[in-house]
This record gives sequence, structure tokens and C-alpha cells, in this order.
Amino acid sequence: MARGIKDDFNKRFGNRIQVVYAKNLSPSQREQRNRKLCEAVIKVLTDILGREPTQRELFGIDDLTKVKRYK
Repeated sequence: MARGIKDDFNKRFGNRIQVVYAKNLSPSQREQRNRKLCEAVIKVLTDILGREPTQRELFGIDDLTKVKRYK
């Protein structure tokens, strides 16, 4: 993230967000958790961008801070 975006995020949320992963999961539980995490990230990015993120954006290949203009 760009420096300004990080500062804005920290001002808004501070230390109130924590991620805690369960330990000792079975392979099927781990797969289900990973699938739900991926779906959550996609939903958050969709709301922020106002559109569905591309696969290249999800993998971090394309920069999300650049504005895309669709014709």
C-alpha cells in the first residue's frame, strides 16, 4: 500500500483489527478456512474498488492504487 493509504488505514482502524488462526486443523478444515478467507478478501476489494477485482490484481501483479478507466 502507498504511504498515505497506510496512514489512513491506521487512523481509521488502529490496533482494533486482529487476525487469529486456529491451530491443529484437519486438511479439509484448512481448505475450508482458506476458501472463506479468499472469498472475504474478494468481497472487501469489490466494495473498495466498486467493481470485481481482476485475477492479476488479486495476485498482486497489477497495482490497485492506479485508477482504471473502463470505456
